Amino acid sequence: MLILGVHSGWADAGAAVFDDYALLAAVPLARLTGMPRDGGRLPIEAIVECLDIAQVRADEIGALSLSQGVFPGRYFGQLSLPRRLGRGLRQMFGRDTPMNLSDEMRRHGRAAAGLLDMPLLLDDLGLNRNIAVHVHRDHAAQALLALAEAEWDSGLVFTAGEQGCSAQVLKYGRLAALFDDEGESAAFNPGRLLDLCVDVLGLPDAATLFALAAHGEPMLGQAFLAHLRVDDAGRIDADFTAEGGMQRWLRRLVGEQPPALVASSLVFALASLFSQAITALMRRHELRHLALGGSLFADPRLVHMIGQALDLPGPPAALSLYPRASNAALPLGGVLDLLLQRDGTAAWLQKRQPLSRAAWGRDYGADIDPVLGNAGCRLVSHDPVRAAAALLNAGKLVACYDGRAYGADGGAARVVLFSGANAGATAAANQRLDRPGWLPPSVYVPEVGLGLLCPGLDAAQAQGGVAALPAPRWQQTLHAALLPDGLVVPVAVDARQQPLLADLLAAYANLNEWPALLGLPMQAGSAPPADAPAEALQLLQDGRVDYIVTDNAVWERGI
Repeated sequence: MLILGVHSGWADAGAAVFDDYALLAAVPLARLTGMPRDGGRLPIEAIVECLDIAQVRADEIGALSLSQGVFPGRYFGQLSLPRRLGRGLRQMFGRDTPMNLSDEMRRHGRAAAGLLDMPLLLDDLGLNRNIAVHVHRDHAAQALLALAEAEWDSGLVFTAGEQGCSAQVLKYGRLAALFDDEGESAAFNPGRLLDLCVDVLGLPDAATLFALAAHGEPMLGQAFLAHLRVDDAGRIDADFTAEGGMQRWLRRLVGEQPPALVASSLVFALASLFSQAITALMRRHELRHLALGGSLFADPRLVHMIGQALDLPGPPAALSLYPRASNAALPLGGVLDLLLQRDGTAAWLQKRQPLSRAAWGRDYGADIDPVLGNAGCRLVSHDPVRAAAALLNAGKLVACYDGRAYGADGGAARVVLFSGANAGATAAANQRLDRPGWLPPSVYVPEVGLGLLCPGLDAAQAQGGVAALPAPRWQQTLHAALLPDGLVVPVAVDARQQPLLADLLAAYANLNEWPALLGLPMQAGSAPPADAPAEALQLLQDGRVDYIVTDNAVWERGI
């Protein structure tokens, strides 16, 4: 059955098309509009693009999965009288402002089907009126994305995002919810605290806060923890009432403190809280495996800190998570939730497919070289692997452009590569890409070499985004990749999924016996990562990168 997944949140809106458990296409709205984390409406452009990539018609879709996101007011046909009057007035003045479905569900105490005019929505999307429509919660989608990456059938699934926290136990073939603190039902929402810190510090987003945290000391960590606690059931709670509320307390605490110190303190507190909660839950239910989902686990250092702080008897817990845990993947997780409701837990576990290495957008493999050639770029070599390896060894900045992207940011398929031989290489690369110099690079290494680089880290964890301590023999040669606490962010490269990058690593190793390259996302400033060939071309023409390597050639900017 063909399934369309749609997330229409305030940010990271997008769509995906599945053929049962197989992902055919996924596209964040931001890739098409060029607006970072675009959202706040139905992602019509992304839906059309996904259907085109998957080569299916809208009337062939057999089921629709929707997030509890924002929808135009005209789709809310069952509101209370005051809400209907207000909506009518806005429509009279041509201002059909979007409304948040989850807020309206809480306000009216109704399910989505009792609020949304589903026939009207299906008609507008070109879908058949008789198809199944499933509305999912963010926690469910994020949890199943992480669980799809796991290779076990018994463990804890813990999520933390902008809406709060949830915990589920997978045991004896059943997935049972322990708690689901979302929105106004949450006693305390760590995501709210994170968002407040981002605002108070004047940072653009949570990703910047996480990156900044690596460069500060957690001197205020205990001040955060003094107001936070974990109860016996593993739920996180807080008490800021005596301090005038969380926002006022936070502004007084931050004062004139350096942003890196505040960010580091918050991440320290979050790691402590999450590790305490997870330890309590896993001990109580006698579990050894852990899946983490949700946007608060997008920081590789935070995940590493949680893993180090877990207080469990026996060997270390097996960990799985969805890479970078972005809300852009919610359309995928929503479809997984629909499939779980349709098939049941036992069948779902048997049929699940990891989505971390599934291709997302359009395949531009046949387009990139003509676009570069027609724009006047100079063809440097028809032997792309050896030529690019030599250029990287010479200290050049090389964009590796695979025809098909993996994940919202392109993953290992779209990355700006550079050598780590020079300690200042990361700052220089970030400056070229108009990004803060302290943003950390990933260390790309072949799967077979991962154990040598970071002993004890498996390929699944490296794909998911877990910081790790490199082996002593490599610490002296990884200055440009080392975070201040000595950690690196490794990414295991699968030669079957990313053959171009895998071949580059092998060729680079032949030149200097170091089988790893450093990489940053292929994006300039705060713009979305490059997707279409024209966007990669722009990086080259603007001097952001020195060369672009494709499956067929190495290119440089024309004179």
